[in-house]
Amino acid sequence: MSEEKRDETTKSTLSYEADEMEKIRLKKMKEIISRASGARMVQDYPDVPIKVSDEDFNEFIHQYPIVVVDCWAAWCGPCLMVAPIIDGLAKDYAGRVVFGKLNVDENPRTAIRFGIMSIPTLLIMEHGTEVDRIVGAAPRQHIESRLQRYLRRA
Repeated sequence: MSEEKRDETTKSTLSYEADEMEKIRLKKMKEIISRASGARMVQDYPDVPIKVSDEDFNEFIHQYPIVVVDCWAAWCGPCLMVAPIIDGLAKDYAGRVVFGKLNVDENPRTAIRFGIMSIPTLLIMEHGTEVDRIVGAAPRQHIESRLQRYLRRA
């Protein structure tokens, strides 16, 4: 191969590598900007309910724009009826809503703070503030219709 041809091939290879490096750099910059602006990517949203406690409750409700906390207890029959609904909603709304589970027997401070008098109680939180609650075993359609109010605003 002539030296001229070799130089041309080398330049072409270096140009391709520089283009690829620039693409990677731009992708990383977008990720950094997205994180810095507080925006969340869909893969950051869990698709299963997250167990929350008195200790991490505040951090959890402020971590995502819309959060639903299922306040429940192991001995509560209606709570056990709602559990599979919450599991299904967590999967179906992943990327838009995050679901948490708070056992009120194990976490009385948070239950008292929010005046949980009956369970199950679903707390709907928007940017860390309670905007709605559903008390009692509600069907999936009812929970979804209440959620839609806040998803339209988000």
